Amino acid sequence: MRLIVHVGANKTGSTAVQRFLALNITALRAEGIIVPGGDFRVAEEVEGAHVLGFQKLLENPPEGRRRLEEAVTGIEEAHTGASAILLSAENLAANPAAPSLFEGLVERYDVRVVMYIRRQDEYILSSWQQWHSKIQADFWAWVVSVVGELGDWRAYLQNWETVVPRERITVRLYERPKLEGGDVIADFHGLLGVSRPFDEFAYPQNTVNPSFSDAITELVSGNDLIFENVHDNDFYRFVKKMTGDRYVRDPRVSPITLRQRQAILSKYKAQNDWVRRNYFPRATGDLFTPPKEGDYHYVSREEMDREKLEFIVTVLYQMYKHEKFAT
Repeated sequence: MRLIVHVGANKTGSTAVQRFLALNITALRAEGIIVPGGDFRVAEEVEGAHVLGFQKLLENPPEGRRRLEEAVTGIEEAHTGASAILLSAENLAANPAAPSLFEGLVERYDVRVVMYIRRQDEYILSSWQQWHSKIQADFWAWVVSVVGELGDWRAYLQNWETVVPRERITVRLYERPKLEGGDVIADFHGLLGVSRPFDEFAYPQNTVNPSFSDAITELVSGNDLIFENVHDNDFYRFVKKMTGDRYVRDPRVSPITLRQRQAILSKYKAQNDWVRRNYFPRATGDLFTPPKEGDYHYVSREEMDREKLEFIVTVLYQMYKHEKFAT
């Protein structure tokens, strides 16, 4: 039996893939693929994600390994006709202890690891907005502390290779032209090897896990009166409720310049070349499509400040309207 482990990485469409899995649990079972619930038990409704389950297992890796092996064995025994078990958790790609959870399973199952990776300048910006801006106030101080290490795909892959043979690890580039159908969900479907065409599966209709404007992020970064920790998303739910999609981040708008992006990427050249040679041996040139002039609209300080002020006024007025119509 195959054990398919989608390890992320973070900010590479993992939430969209997991929403797809949740919507299509019955169709996937008909194809012989079992997607258990977040606690690794089979259920009629699942979220498609196992992030919290793995987070608990990683608190004590030796015990977590034993518990994961028991869970996988239980699924196999309950579904003898299945051909694969599928787990998805984006917190596995970079965690140094994550591969150890699968040491015993590799000996018993055809373990297949799927990792999506993206260009590091985009990965760093997305990681800042999603997590680190909630506890750090200075963007560039944080970038200096993580550049060259955060998003080091070579290091992440070499860590997985200590447990899972390289030939059982699939790496996909999170760039629309390089994804099957230009879509991460369609691309992941293609990796599953199912007979049912993609257009016969249910597709998530709404924006999944949106990022918000860099002006909004900068306005509240490092504010411990707003964020309790890196996983606290209440403020952004508030933004969504008050302003809808008005301040959802446009991927073509950039808070950093082309030269700054190029400087960040230069810190990863050796690592990216290693990934290209070992996982894309037929490819030439750079692993990722390099950024160029015209790819982005670079936001000036004046534009950023103007958007901050517009946001504050908009939220205040929306709060007034909510109170007015509630009375």
